Amino acid sequence: MREKLFRDPVHDLIVLDLDEPADALLFRLIDTPEFQRLRRIRQIGMAYMAFHGGEHSRFSHSMGVMHIARRLLDRLDRDRRLDPLLRVAVQCAALLHDVGHGPFSHVIEKFFQDHHEVWTGHIVLTDTTEIHAVLADFDPRLPQLVSDVIAGEAKPAWPSLLVSSQLDADRFDYLLRDSRMTGVKYGVFDLERLIMLLRVSEADDRIVVARKGLLPVEKYLQSRYQMYRQVYFHKTVTSAEAMLMALLQRAADLAGESGEVPCVESASPFGRILAGRQDLSVSDYLQLDDSVVLGALNAWTRSGDGVLRDLSLRLLNRRLFKSWEVANFEEQDLEIRLRIESAEKIVSDAGLDPRYYLLYSKSADTPYRPYNPRSDRAGGTIWIESEGDSSVLMDVKDASPTIKAFTESPYAIWRTFFPAESGGQRLRQAIQGAFSD
Repeated sequence: MREKLFRDPVHDLIVLDLDEPADALLFRLIDTPEFQRLRRIRQIGMAYMAFHGGEHSRFSHSMGVMHIARRLLDRLDRDRRLDPLLRVAVQCAALLHDVGHGPFSHVIEKFFQDHHEVWTGHIVLTDTTEIHAVLADFDPRLPQLVSDVIAGEAKPAWPSLLVSSQLDADRFDYLLRDSRMTGVKYGVFDLERLIMLLRVSEADDRIVVARKGLLPVEKYLQSRYQMYRQVYFHKTVTSAEAMLMALLQRAADLAGESGEVPCVESASPFGRILAGRQDLSVSDYLQLDDSVVLGALNAWTRSGDGVLRDLSLRLLNRRLFKSWEVANFEEQDLEIRLRIESAEKIVSDAGLDPRYYLLYSKSADTPYRPYNPRSDRAGGTIWIESEGDSSVLMDVKDASPTIKAFTESPYAIWRTFFPAESGGQRLRQAIQGAFSD
């Protein structure tokens, strides 16, 4: 047996048998330039600013998702045999599901105003990519089938749910991996027990949880809730993300005024994005990774523009803005408008431009979204067998008061970010007072 062994901090060993055609295909995909690019994209964006171990990449996460999806297929394929090519497509989709991510993962995505899923589809389906060539060489139907699985459009539907649902290999891996790498314990849950207790419901074309799986599902959803509240929405993380967005906006504003992006080649993919051009090809997009943005930040520390220089130095040297939670921000009533104007005046009087030095973010999540009969989104519900009758399925929230409480607990955290001081003037207390008095 010709084996390729990958040491993984979460799953220990990920093994591919190169004598097996499907495993050989996965190894070829891992070796493509488009997939190797994921080594240069951080899995959790700016979280390393708060959790110094959180430097892991989309590459390692994608390897983990592939590994878990293969284990799930081995478990569930006994319940309902899959077409061999669809089984291969699910494994490829799990590996490639994040190949369309841009620099710093979700952070830059907001600035690009384009979802990584769209670019993933382009990369898989465009015949100029090596990923497409490898897939098509295995079977000409495979690129479209992989795209369909990622988009949730494959038939039958249940294999796609292994890649994208509220109980999928993607979430299983990122919770365990991000928890391990950041050094927190919030994301730990019993993956082994969950895998053993999943079933395929042939009548409904769904993945369901055996009744004994209720407690593991509760722990899994609690882990997800805690990771969002304590890690992904951490105040330091969101401050760094808001500052990076403001920095990119400043570069874009300067490009709009002069027609050139400071210290960035205007014809480069990054320069064209900052200039507001949306004509990127797949080849252009694949040139973007964390190093491109960090290179620009380094160049901007020598920029003649004070805002660009200052924000770049702050981010590179971790001199981040302070944060303050703003209550009732979403009401947008006269009171909050007056508070914003008061805070803007404080920043302006200190000689700073509020557009770049008084920032806002909204961190929102619903820990579990229950069944919605008006939605046709596959995987939008976690189904569990009814007690005493495994043929009857129910929304997991109806079997658990804990999960029911999650459905009733959507939350949104509004924060404002600002420098603690400027030119010897202390701003922190004054701005906090403007929002809290």
